[in-house]
Amino acid sequence: MSRTSTLSGWRLDPDNSRLEFYYNGTKVGHLDASGFTVTDGSTTFISNGVAQYNGVVQAQRVKVARIGSAASVASNGAGAILPDPVFVAPGNIKVLSAWRVNISGSDVTKGTATTSTSYRRMNLIANVTGAGSGTTIVASLNATASAASKVSRAFAVTTDNTMPAGAVVLASHLTVGAETAEGTDMADNIIEIAYEAL
Repeated sequence: MSRTSTLSGWRLDPDNSRLEFYYNGTKVGHLDASGFTVTDGSTTFISNGVAQYNGVVQAQRVKVARIGSAASVASNGAGAILPDPVFVAPGNIKVLSAWRVNISGSDVTKGTATTSTSYRRMNLIANVTGAGSGTTIVASLNATASAASKVSRAFAVTTDNTMPAGAVVLASHLTVGAETAEGTDMADNIIEIAYEAL
């Protein structure tokens, strides 16, 4: 069958040893010995039977992962990289959002006079250029007020939120301002992220 500007159907392409299919004159895919390919003419959605990035809707590319838990820390506790929360990127990913949820108690703001200058901060840090751990802040949470148990706090995600396969995401915490017993405690909590496969 010859190709016309209104062709909707199959066409044998003997020069490329494949069977092409068209819709209103536009090639939308082909079948050959390597497999099945679907395209809109400029973007490939399926290549040789394998769905490509643009062929999967974003909702199916987004995953939620619990990266770990953290024990409570007093408002004047020393900053540290937490031992449990660890996430290894399974492929090239983009961190879309992150949350911390208290699990055994509440974050407590002990004094209103000092919370604006002394509070606990949690950062998610990663190597955004290669495998292994790093120090780039991917997301940050300033706990400047009380939060009840089983209530989530959202991190602010930075623009440095993409990373390659094998990159390690860790969680750290520190005191912002003076280390005072009148700041904000950090309760036992879990940390989760939502990421998109790239």
